[in-house]
Amino acid sequence: MTPLPFRPLLSLLLVLSLAACAPPRQPPMPVGDLKLGQAHFTHPETMADLLAGYPREDVPAVEEKVLGEMDLLFSRVLALESPHSYIGPEKSLACARSLKIASPERQSALRKWSAVGRCMEVDLLIVPQILEWREREGAQYAASAPAGVIMDTYVLDVRGESLISRSHYDATQSALAANLLDLDTFLKRGGKWVQAGDLAREGMEKAVKELGL
Repeated sequence: MTPLPFRPLLSLLLVLSLAACAPPRQPPMPVGDLKLGQAHFTHPETMADLLAGYPREDVPAVEEKVLGEMDLLFSRVLALESPHSYIGPEKSLACARSLKIASPERQSALRKWSAVGRCMEVDLLIVPQILEWREREGAQYAASAPAGVIMDTYVLDVRGESLISRSHYDATQSALAANLLDLDTFLKRGGKWVQAGDLAREGMEKAVKELGL
């Protein structure tokens, strides 16, 4: 395929005034004395795995290595962006494995994650799910196919077995010439074609702000 080079940065700066302002940070979530947990990333493939919406068709499975890397990345983002402390995804993963052995019967995703949260001994559980993951094809400044990530992040009330809020992130990088209103994002990404992990980090930072974590 023909590479997708960016236009020269100098000409793009002419549309700086069209850049959208960054959304304001939402008020912090009223945590109080509640214990918070960060669940491990998953890639829901069936309705039973989803907390909301529908599974996407013809989407390749996300590798376990990628899910593990995203667990570590989200922990770093929360440590930098959130004033709260979280029991980490290692505990979540251990609980999920033990509960799967103890309770093999089919349950809804909400009940499963609530059980994981109780095992972690937390009150609120942050549950991130990757719905689609596409890596960039090509180099930083000449990609034949851009990266794309679709991700949902939920806040779950463990004791009440209910969803409190959700942040949705759906991004496929496009050439700035195709979207002149996105100059701010273009500059933030260093004027290059980024990888899927870079987009995922944007989604995590968006979730922290939107959910008031």
